Amino acid sequence: MWKCNDKVINTRFLNSKKALSLVELVVITFVLAIIATTAFPTYKIFQQRSKEKRLKKILTDVRAAINGSKSHNSTTEFEEGFRTVARVMGTLHIEKVANMNAWDPQAKQNCIRAFVAEFGSDKGNGYPKAPDDIWKQNPVANFPAKLTGFYDDGVNPPPELVLGNFTLNRPFYRKKPVHPFHDWFQTANFEYVPVYDRIASGATYTFERWKELCPDDDPDPPLKGVKDIVSRGVGLALDGSNTNDW
Repeated sequence: MWKCNDKVINTRFLNSKKALSLVELVVITFVLAIIATTAFPTYKIFQQRSKEKRLKKILTDVRAAINGSKSHNSTTEFEEGFRTVARVMGTLHIEKVANMNAWDPQAKQNCIRAFVAEFGSDKGNGYPKAPDDIWKQNPVANFPAKLTGFYDDGVNPPPELVLGNFTLNRPFYRKKPVHPFHDWFQTANFEYVPVYDRIASGATYTFERWKELCPDDDPDPPLKGVKDIVSRGVGLALDGSNTNDW
C-alpha cells in the first residue's frame, strides 16, 4: 500500500488482471462460429448473383456487337453492330458503283436485294470471320467478290460490281471477354457459334480452338462467321436456369 494525497491505495488491485474463464472462451468461440456459418453462405450467394449479372451483361453486349441492338430506353435508337455496319457499307458501295455506271434503278435494287440475301445465307458472309474480329481495331467483313444468281429481270449482276472484303475501321467490343466465373470454375469459358461448320454441326468453339482450326492464312477455313456467343462450364444459376442456355 502507498499514500497519495492523504488517500491510501491498495496496489494489489492495480496489479491484478482479470482473465477469461474456459467456459466464457468456449461460449465466445461458439457464437463466432455461428456468425461465420451464417455469413459465409450469404456472402457466396451475393458473389454468385454479382457474377451472374456480369455474365448476362457480357453475353448481351457481345451479341449486340455482332448483330446490333435496340436501346433499352428508346424504341427508336439502335446500337450498330458488326453486321449492321457491314450491311450499310455494302449497300453504299453498290449504290456508288450503280451511280458511277448509270445503272437502271431496277438493276440497282436487284443487286441490293441479292447483297442483303447474303446476310441470310449459311456461308458466313457479313458476320465476323473469327471471334477476335468482334474486338479488333480494324475488323474485316467478308463477302464474295461477285454476287451470283439471276434477278427478277433474269440478268446476272453487272460485271463492274465487285464486293470482296470491307474494312470496318472500328472495334465493336472493348477487348476479349473474360468469363466472370473462371476464378471459381476452371472449365468456365466463352464459346462461339459458327454460321458454317464443316467439322461438326451444332458445335461451339473457344476462341483459342477457333484460331487453331482456322489460321488467318487459310483461304477456305472449316468455320465461317461468328453468329453467337455462349457460356460453358458453370451449370445452374441461382434462379434454377442453366447458364449454358443464356
